[in-house]
Amino acid sequence: MKKYSLAVAVLCVATNFATPAFAFKQLADQFKAKYAGEKANADFKKLVTDANCYVCHIKGESKKKRNPYGEALHELIEDTKFPIKDYKKDSKNEKYIAQLKEIFKKLEGMESGDKEHKTFADRMKADLLPGGDKEGK
Repeated sequence: MKKYSLAVAVLCVATNFATPAFAFKQLADQFKAKYAGEKANADFKKLVTDANCYVCHIKGESKKKRNPYGEALHELIEDTKFPIKDYKKDSKNEKYIAQLKEIFKKLEGMESGDKEHKTFADRMKADLLPGGDKEGK
C-alpha cells in the first residue's frame, strides 16, 4: 500500500510540473484560417496542409518538443494566460479567436532563428513554414 501511495504522490507532483502540450485541431484551424486561407499562395497552403502538426512540432519527437515557432507560440500562450480549456470547449467564441489573432500577430515579428528570413513573418512571406520544414525540422 505504501508503494501505491508513493507512486500516486509522485505522479501528482510530476503532473503539476509537466509542461502542457498545446497541440490541438482548433489551434491548427486558426493558423490555417489566418495564414493559409483564400488569399494565401497555393504552394504555401499545400505546405501548411502537408505539415499539419509539424507547423509547430517536430516529426518523430515528443509532442512537447517544438520547433522555434512552436516554442514561441507555446510561450505566448502561457504568458498571456490564454484559456486553452475554455477555447477547446468553445472554439467559435469570437473573444478567443481575437486573442489568438493577437498572439499570432505578436509571433509574426519575433525572430525565427533563420539568418535569411529574420522573423516568422519573413519566412511565411517567402512561402516557408514559420518554424522549419514540413517535418518541423
